[in-house]
Amino acid sequence: MGELDARGIISAVEIAVYVPILLTSLVLVKRHGFKRQGGWIYLLIFSLVRVVAASVHIAAEVNDPTDSTLQTIYTTLEGVGLAPLLGATVGFLGTVSQNGLDRIPLVSRGNKILGLLSLVALALTVAGGAIAGSAKTEDRVNTGTNLRHIGIILFAVQYGLIVLMDGYFWANKEQIMKHRRTLLLGITLALPFLGVRMLYAILSAFAPASVPGSPPRSGGLSKFNSQTGPWEIYLVMSVIAEFVTVLIYTIVGVITPLKKDYAVGNREADDEQTMSLKPL
Repeated sequence: MGELDARGIISAVEIAVYVPILLTSLVLVKRHGFKRQGGWIYLLIFSLVRVVAASVHIAAEVNDPTDSTLQTIYTTLEGVGLAPLLGATVGFLGTVSQNGLDRIPLVSRGNKILGLLSLVALALTVAGGAIAGSAKTEDRVNTGTNLRHIGIILFAVQYGLIVLMDGYFWANKEQIMKHRRTLLLGITLALPFLGVRMLYAILSAFAPASVPGSPPRSGGLSKFNSQTGPWEIYLVMSVIAEFVTVLIYTIVGVITPLKKDYAVGNREADDEQTMSLKPL
């Protein structure tokens, strides 16, 4: 039986933090809907991924730190955590645009492009992480690393487009329903922290990689390696940045009565219809 190192302790804290968020996410999904376009289902998926990844990490440290299977699972889950966070943000933007900005072709097409980018980037990242994590030769490591590079670049493009869309929404906020503006504010507050997580993912993806079991490579970006770099950088740029992002989204989801927007919209539509039927 092994003892937990600093990263193992971080994983234990993640389980304690994300289990309540996972349960809260279930409530939010039930309240706001299961549709992917809503974004809440992605928040649930992210919390689940973090709980599973942390559990696998602890199991590897306690039982057998040299177990390559557990290490591969943990590495893959650690890398794909960014996908549901970005997916949630895209979904929230879709929710913000409902019955207003979504009538603009640029916005509706933009949401579809963002969703497609997320799927492609996730597939490449998962494949790259799985190949690199189980690699026995340098060629396999390079193949997995290249796939991760392409995937993370697509994620970065997606994040940049999200920032642009967020700015566009604020410039046209008069077309956004009242309570959805609160959700838009939550997205804007979360974007800087999501940006830090995005930066860490980029630096980590381009950090020197090596065959599992061999000594880690040194280099300018080696300190950003998510597995062998300093745990302090990992804690601040990955764990805390993710947690603040999720916390903001969770709080906004709990306090924002999105369904009231529809109620107000329906009353206004009924009033307009009644007025149109009155004789002049």
